[in-house]
Amino acid sequence: MKDTVVIFLCLTLSLSASSQNFEDIEFLLLASKEDQNLIFKEYFGPVVSSVNYGMASGWYNTAKTHKKLGFDITLSLNSSFIPTSAETYSTSGLTSISSSSEQLPTVLGGSTNETMSISLFGQGSVPELNASFIAPSGIKDDLPLSIIATPSVQIALGLPYKTDLIVRYIPVRSNKNTSVGLKGIGIKHNLLQHFGPADKIPVIDLSLLAAYSTYSIDYNIQKTSNLDGANQQALISMDSYVIKLISSIDIKLLNLYAGLGYSRSISDLKILGSYNLPYTIADTSEQIIVNVSDPLIVNWDKESISGNAGISFKLPGIKIFADYTVQKYNSVSVGISLSVR
Repeated sequence: MKDTVVIFLCLTLSLSASSQNFEDIEFLLLASKEDQNLIFKEYFGPVVSSVNYGMASGWYNTAKTHKKLGFDITLSLNSSFIPTSAETYSTSGLTSISSSSEQLPTVLGGSTNETMSISLFGQGSVPELNASFIAPSGIKDDLPLSIIATPSVQIALGLPYKTDLIVRYIPVRSNKNTSVGLKGIGIKHNLLQHFGPADKIPVIDLSLLAAYSTYSIDYNIQKTSNLDGANQQALISMDSYVIKLISSIDIKLLNLYAGLGYSRSISDLKILGSYNLPYTIADTSEQIIVNVSDPLIVNWDKESISGNAGISFKLPGIKIFADYTVQKYNSVSVGISLSVR
């Protein structure tokens, strides 16, 4: 079992961290303030959504709660499928940026050699400033099966009143230029106990789950930056809130389960550090450097209704499970659970 855990963690952490290499994003800071917000939001939006949907998955493989002080340890891999529409974003609506292509790759898209041209129009005595660079590419070629994987390790502990306390955790781990970490907490409460005779049905369970988790990505821009500066980094923080009604049918060797619920995610991206932005003054060869510090904060707020169905196979003391969730980015969760009582 120990070897299985080690292999699982190495695989899932590698998938998660290698999915987050955001090279050349610092050049997007050359755009106007308004365009920076739009383009960073469009470029990073799909990876934020993918991880958010993964965070909302994999919290349960049954509606049944543990006996008092019973527990399980669960390793799961929650993988969101990337829709084709998430691989590109539109350049229309950008005022300081021009490109010969109307569609450019998001962080989950493919590679590109497209040139982005910047024009910051001066006012009064302020001259027009120009710059150009190759648009950042996506990481599609590095993603297995076009999925973003969000791993988790969680422990569920049986409390009084047929309630489970669930703790989800992945310690911060680094891969290349990126550090990722996950933690969360949830409560699963048996509902049938409040409906008299319904609680006596032997194979059917109905529970309510409420959960919160937070996921962080810390990308060290400084290591690969092509702009002079100091302490350059991108911090992405994602908070996920989930409430679901869960049902399950527990028979000898199988457990069939399903859930219907609501999730909300609140996320932000902070570009921190100092950056020396090089421009050319229009109609001259004269260059000018503009220094900016902690230049950008971008926010996302997303809601989703989701439904899932799954199956778990019961072996002595161990469950192996898989389920499929229907939402904007459909996802699959697979895992193994060691259970006591």
